[in-house]
This record gives sequence, structure tokens and C-alpha cells, in this order.
Amino acid sequence: MTQHFHRGILFYHEAAGQGNIYKELGQVTENLTQLCDELTIKLSKEEGQIRSYCKTLVADTNEQAYDVIFVLGGDGTLNELINGVVENNLQIPIGVLPGGTFNDFTKTLNLSQKPMQASQDLLSSQIKSFDVLDVNGTYALNFAGIGLMVQNAENVESNQKELLGKFSYIFSTIKTVANPEIYQYELTADNETYSGETSMILIANGQHVGGSRIPLEDLSPTDGKMNIFIFDKQNFSIINDFFKVKDSMNWNEISDSIQHISCESATLSTDPSAKLDIDGEILFETPVEIKILRDQVKLFYVDLNNA
Repeated sequence: MTQHFHRGILFYHEAAGQGNIYKELGQVTENLTQLCDELTIKLSKEEGQIRSYCKTLVADTNEQAYDVIFVLGGDGTLNELINGVVENNLQIPIGVLPGGTFNDFTKTLNLSQKPMQASQDLLSSQIKSFDVLDVNGTYALNFAGIGLMVQNAENVESNQKELLGKFSYIFSTIKTVANPEIYQYELTADNETYSGETSMILIANGQHVGGSRIPLEDLSPTDGKMNIFIFDKQNFSIINDFFKVKDSMNWNEISDSIQHISCESATLSTDPSAKLDIDGEILFETPVEIKILRDQVKLFYVDLNNA
């Protein structure tokens, strides 16, 4: 069983969950209180609140300080927490509960895709240190990318996403792949330079992006490396596979259509400038500097080899 904690805090967003959020909160807190003596539940009403609250946690050095954090939300909510934790150097374990559309990193953590079952998973999990991406000073646990993945996200209307969930991305994909933007890129990765034309570049730390697993067995968010995938501007069948909602992708033509580069640091510039998607948040444009930061966050993790 996971170690026991004194004081925990659970952050959640009103839009989180996969049904009745308050019913789900009741279900998960029943499990989480088995992990800690006291549990505070805190609603995040607007973007930035969780990140700001992390600053106050730094000042808590007495016996009333929190020694474990839980978060119920989607990839964007998790990203906000990760930025708050890393920029304040909080060495506090984090338990992640899925409450969004794809919940990509909970899959990397081998957690169930329903909040209640995931909270049960935490009871028998381990705590492990994970790397993060530093993208122009903003932190990403899972990925950053340009091109079609950004177009796809922008084409999903918020009301459509709320009503249709994952299926809204399928409708968006049809619109996106039919009209891709092509970029001239220059990438320097660990002092090696690459250039050419592309419709999409993915920089991955995690093993799942957009609901699909990246089909590389040795891809790990704990190895001190980022994995960069440069998609051929011509091969839209591979790109279409990337956007389809399924548990795994079959990139049979990966050597011909997708260039794979593993590195510790990189710089990327494009013509024209390209918007950058960072864990589901579109924050700024190229050029960007990206580096991997080792062992930055402690996360609850289910080890399937010892399950």
C-alpha cells in the first residue's frame, strides 16, 4: 500500500468529471481519506487559481503543511498544477484523477480512466519522480507541438466539446486534415540540425497524446530524454491515424513518414511562425527553446510489473 500522509488537498474544477461532479467527489474522497488523516477540498473557479495557490503552499513549513496533493481534472488542469509545483519547487507527491476528455497522462501512470476507480488505484500505487518539458519557461508534463494538432484543437468548438467529448475531435479532424498549413522548419536537437517542410511536429515526454498511445516501447517520461516526431507534409494517412480516437496507433510507415529524434534539449523555428500547443493549452508561437528537466515532479504511479 502507498505510504500514509498527514494532510492532503484535493483540487477540482467545476467542469471536471465524467458525470455528476459532486457525486464523483464523494466517491473519490472516500478512497483518498484512506491515504491521509485530513483532506481539504478546494474548487478552482477560474484558470490560474491552482497555480497561485501553490505559492501559498511554499510558505507552509509548520506541522499544518500539506504533504500530498490530489487533482481531479483534465490535461489543462493538471498542466496548471504542474507549473505551480515546478516553479515553486514543491516536493509534494501528486495523485492525478481523470476528469477531462483524453486524460493522457493518467494512462501513462497506468491509472483507470474513471475517477472513482483511479482513486482506488492510488491506494495500491507507488510514488515515482517524473521529468517535465521546459518550453520557453513554461512547463509541460506530456507534450508540446505545432501544426495540425494546434489547428485541430482550435477547430473544436467549446460547446461541441462539452456535448460530444472525444467525438468532437473527430469532426474537427475532418476539417483540419483537409486544409493543413505547411511550415518550413529548422530544428537543432543536441547540437544536430534538421530542416525541411512539415505539417506537424510533436515533442513528447509522455506516452499518450490526443487519446492515443505513441507506438514506441522505449518511450519513457523518466529517462531524461524528449522524443521529437517530425511528420512528413505529404502523408496525411499517418496524420489522420494520429487524430483518430483509439487506444493505440499503428505507425507502420514511421521510418518513411515520421522522423524520430531523441534528445535532451532543442530549439525550433518555423516560417511562418507557428502556434504551440503545450499540454492542450495554446500559449505562444515559435521560435521556442525546449529542454528536459529531470525528476521534477513526484506522481502516484501503478507499476504493472508488480501489480
